[in-house]
Amino acid sequence: MLHAGALRSSGQVGRYAGGWRRSRGVVAMDGSLGSRATARRPSRPAQAPQASALSRIPISVITLIVAIGVFVSCAGYAAGRAGDGPHTGSGIALYWFGQLMIVVPIAGRLLSRRPLSNGNIVTLISVLTIAEYILKCTYNPLGFAFNDEFLHWRGTTNMLQSGQLFELNYGLPIGTHYPGIEEVTSALISATGLSVFEAGLVVAGIAHILYVLFLYLAFVVAIRSHRIAGIATLLYFAAPSLTSFNSMFIYETLALAFLAMCIVAGLRSAIERSPQVRRRWFIVAVLSIFGTVITHHVTSYMLTAFLILVAIASRLTGSRNTAMRFGLLAAISAVSVIGWIALIAPDTVSYFAPTVGTFTQALQGLTSGEASSNTPSTVSSPMGNLALEIVTLLLLTALIAIGSWQAWKRHRRHPWIIGMMIGALLGWGASIGIRVATSDGQEIAGRAATYIYISVAVIAALALTKLVNSAPMRRWGTVVGGAVVAAVAALLINGLANGWPPSWERLPGPHEVASFEASVNPQEVAIGYWSLKELGPGNVIASDQGLYPVLIGYGNQNPQQQVSEFYQTPTWTTQVADYARGLNIQFVETDTRLTTSLPPSGNYFTDQPVVTGKVPLANLTKYNHIEGVARVYDDGTINFYNLVSAGYVPPPKP
Repeated sequence: MLHAGALRSSGQVGRYAGGWRRSRGVVAMDGSLGSRATARRPSRPAQAPQASALSRIPISVITLIVAIGVFVSCAGYAAGRAGDGPHTGSGIALYWFGQLMIVVPIAGRLLSRRPLSNGNIVTLISVLTIAEYILKCTYNPLGFAFNDEFLHWRGTTNMLQSGQLFELNYGLPIGTHYPGIEEVTSALISATGLSVFEAGLVVAGIAHILYVLFLYLAFVVAIRSHRIAGIATLLYFAAPSLTSFNSMFIYETLALAFLAMCIVAGLRSAIERSPQVRRRWFIVAVLSIFGTVITHHVTSYMLTAFLILVAIASRLTGSRNTAMRFGLLAAISAVSVIGWIALIAPDTVSYFAPTVGTFTQALQGLTSGEASSNTPSTVSSPMGNLALEIVTLLLLTALIAIGSWQAWKRHRRHPWIIGMMIGALLGWGASIGIRVATSDGQEIAGRAATYIYISVAVIAALALTKLVNSAPMRRWGTVVGGAVVAAVAALLINGLANGWPPSWERLPGPHEVASFEASVNPQEVAIGYWSLKELGPGNVIASDQGLYPVLIGYGNQNPQQQVSEFYQTPTWTTQVADYARGLNIQFVETDTRLTTSLPPSGNYFTDQPVVTGKVPLANLTKYNHIEGVARVYDDGTINFYNLVSAGYVPPPKP
């Protein structure tokens, strides 16, 4: 499977991937990233008893197989659109068979014992990244469909229309203060004439593949083995958000590329021989920090934490030069974050206050032995997905334990590996705690995995290397090889199955009520455009989850989500009227499909628990009988009612 000597023991040295500067940048395994040692060729790898069949397949053939896999999965999408969406058995079978055609050949080749050049590994990683991004785009190839993308579609449109930064975005007010991806997209549109959708796909796609490749490059520079770095990058694809949220047209996607670039530049600034070259890399790292800070809040916090972690690990392992470099970068990052919040984005504090409160309450409940009593806001995953998730959690836990022992036993003088060991142990423990202690813990942990899995992937790759190169394992050759490929493929499939979109909209299909992407059809898009043209921007509207993102993106409206009160009674009561005044609701949207279908997402509105009954028709038609309330839109299914005309709320601002 793997080179027995791919990661050399303490005191030995390696080379950069491929033939990069063989005379420069050599990093000693004694722990000091800034120390120098005499470079020599890697020891000859032990002869494998047998090579797996996948290891004999040329890279070009693997690329062809992956392309066919993309086509097969797209055929699954087409079957879903023509049939019953995710309930179409043939479509689901085609989708997952295509994913296996993508994942298994690449995993098998990266995990084989046959030599792979740096170029081969980069090619395989790029093919995997591009294949999954194509599938994300072909889910809805004619426009944005994912909720978060609508928010940045609106932010970019506002910036293009005004020509100014920090234009208010009703759907994502905090995003107004982090305009990085809107700036880049607006510049591309101005230079090329592309639409927001087309430019968004380009920006998100390039940022996504740059993030993955920069991460691989960081692993190579730090671990000094492109083979182990390739395996770590492959394992990172087990993160549930990587091929979904982290490839969408959202601010986190671009910020992650800056984060990975900063890691690479920081490492190079510590290991280069020439002071002039070190200064250049340090400047790149600082500029990457600034790019991260102005683009996404959480990513900038995680970057600061990562820089602090490496600085501490470097100090503990005796690498003063690396500790000084990363400590200075961490200080610059922390000051930049605090300065940006204080001067530009003070709303960030109030934005995260509820989240911090929820975690604090959950932590108190966990330490006192009481589980969180919060009711999940969405339905749970199918039993098959939950079973796969449990198996992969146990597998990763075992790999982290083995890899951490291996890191401490053999590489305790290596600042990067020790830093990753600390990060993996702390991050993985926090991830498990989030799943246990909080409502919707699976979704939150999945988002956090974007950052936690950076450390986890490195330590798991060390464990995998140790296991497959152990004497008992090597005796079984092909059997062990097949088992390892199957296990890694299961990790990657779990990341897809328990990522986004959720199981109940795995395939595009017919309209579903209050169901995120499954609720976006031409009818809803037309209503979004109508609202902007006829009502003007910025109106406060009560709507269900299905129309909410469209009203933000295409309508530039200010819809509210905590509005179930408007749909719970068959008559207009004083309590409902007071609620409307309190929220300044100007329009109420109703959809008669809420009376005939239950939401696959679990609820019609975000302030509801999981619902078991449909909305009674009288709860929607009551607005036809309120004196002074005008119905301003009616397409036979969706209606809009104007509460301003009845004097319940102030009129819209001119």
